[in-house]
Order: sequence, then C-alpha cells, then structure tokens
Amino acid sequence: MHCLRLVMLLWLVPAGAGAAQIEPPRWQLANAFVKRDSVQLRRYLAPDVMSWPPAPDTARRGSAAIAYFMRLALASRVSQSDFRPSSVTTDGAYVIEEGTWGFTHRRTKVRARYDLRWRQTGGRWQVSFLKWDLFR
Repeated sequence: MHCLRLVMLLWLVPAGAGAAQIEPPRWQLANAFVKRDSVQLRRYLAPDVMSWPPAPDTARRGSAAIAYFMRLALASRVSQSDFRPSSVTTDGAYVIEEGTWGFTHRRTKVRARYDLRWRQTGGRWQVSFLKWDLFR
C-alpha cells in the first residue's frame, strides 16, 4: 500500500522536480500553526481555500477562511500539532488525505479526525480544503 501511494505521489511530481515536493508539507503547516506564524500559514493556504470547522461554526471560503484559520492559530497555545494521515489518495491535481489531527498543550493531548485537500499552485503545495471534527 505504501509503495502504491509513493508511486501515485511521484506521478504527480513533474520531471526534474525535487524530492521535497513528493509529499505535501503537512508537518510544516502543523509547525506554523504551533508557532502562530501568520506568514507561513498564509503561504500554505490557497487563496480560495475552504475551511469547514465543527459545529456550531460554519464553513468559510477564501479570505474569510484564511482569516478564521489565522485567528485560531494566533489564539492557540499548543506546544505541538501534527497531521497523521491514515489515507492518502489522488484525484486529478489534488492529493487528498484523511487522518487524525493532534494538539498537545502541556500534558494534555487531544485529537480530531480531519479531511484535507492539497494542490500544487505556483510550484508549491497549498491547502484548498480543510475539514475537522471536534477535538477530544
């Protein structure tokens, strides 16, 4: 299964592209969230990104989604964040992953299921869709 996933991801990368572009930068996105680095977060979010937080919040698109995600990051006090995909597939220009998004704050660890879509824009990976459940 891992071999098939690697072959699928390699197929997405243009000839001559560096190995760093094989997989989307999920750990860099998670790290930017922890550091509350608005410049890096903005770099990883597509201008037309759609974010779908758990209820009672509502889905947002574009600049409203970016502003919402930035507010979440700036208000957070987490010491660690990670995306752990359980499934990675492709659909045209998109890499689709589902898995568990985790946060650590002091000794407390919480996790939520997530659904994320990456696409390459201007030679770099960006998130075009991010949905997550309540953290528990």
